Amino acid sequence: MKRGFTLIELLVVIAIIAILAAILFPVFAQAKEAAKKTSDISQQKQLGTSMFIYVTDTDDLFPLQAGQDSAGVWGYNFNKFVPSDWPTDQTLQRVAFSQSFALNAAQPYIKNDGILANPGASGSEYQAATAVAPGKKKYRTNYAYNGFLSGYSVSAVAENTKLPLFTNQNGNKAGLGWGFANPALTCATPNQACTFVPSVKDANGNVTACSTGNGSTGAVYLTYDGGSQWTYSKGQNWTFADSHAKFRPLGRAVNPDYKTDPNAGYNTNTGTAGSYYWDGCHAWLFRPDYEFNK
Repeated sequence: MKRGFTLIELLVVIAIIAILAAILFPVFAQAKEAAKKTSDISQQKQLGTSMFIYVTDTDDLFPLQAGQDSAGVWGYNFNKFVPSDWPTDQTLQRVAFSQSFALNAAQPYIKNDGILANPGASGSEYQAATAVAPGKKKYRTNYAYNGFLSGYSVSAVAENTKLPLFTNQNGNKAGLGWGFANPALTCATPNQACTFVPSVKDANGNVTACSTGNGSTGAVYLTYDGGSQWTYSKGQNWTFADSHAKFRPLGRAVNPDYKTDPNAGYNTNTGTAGSYYWDGCHAWLFRPDYEFNK
C-alpha cells in the first residue's frame, strides 16, 4: 500500500524551504553586490592606468574638465556628450564643450566604453530628442572626474595617494550619452586659462580669502536624478591621483569626517547628501594642494 505525505508533513517541508530561502536570498544578494563591487574597482583601476598613460603624452598634465567654444567660453557647468560625436548635429555648442572633456580626451587610452559606469547602474537619459548619428552610440557614464585636476600637473599634486581622481559624486545612476566633472572649477571668464588656483592663506595655512579669476573657486554639483552616494555597501570605489583604486565608506553619519568624506548633511537611510564640505572657495577634499593633515 502506497502512502503519501500528510498535510502537516507538506506544511513542515514548505516551512523549511521558506526558512532556507529567507536565509539564502540575502546571501545571494550580498554575493552579487560583492561581485559588482569587485568588477567596479577593476574598471576604476583601468581608468586610473589609462589616465596616467594619457599624461605621459601631455607633458604631465591631467585632462580638462571641459572644452571651449569658438568664442573661448568654457563649458564648465554644462553636461558633456560622451562620446562627443554621438549627436547628428555637430554644430551644437555643447559638442565643443565635450570634445576636451576628460572621458573623451582619454578615450584613445581607455579604448573601452564599457568601463565608464558602475556595473548595474540604472540609466539617466539626456536630450532624448537629439538624434544619434549613424554608426554612433551613447556611452553610459557615471564616474565623476575631479575637475580641480583640469590641466593640472601630476607632479604638483601634494598627496597623490589620497587625492580623488574619479569618484561617484554624480551618484548611483549612469548618464546615457553624457558625463560631468564633479566637482568642477568655476571658469566664467572666456579666453582665460581654467586651472586650479589656490586660495589665499595665512602663515598657519588657514584660508583667508579666495583668489580671483578662473579656477579660484569650485563647487560640487547635484547627483544625476537625485541619486544616492551609496554605490556598494554604503560607499563607493574611488580612483586616486596615483592611479590606485580603493573602496571608501561614505554617509555612515549625518556629518562624517571631512578628511575622508566630501559630503555632509546625509540622509543615513538613503545615502543622499544635502551639502558638502568646502573652505569657502573650493570643495574641501578635492583640492590638489591639500595635504590631508588637518
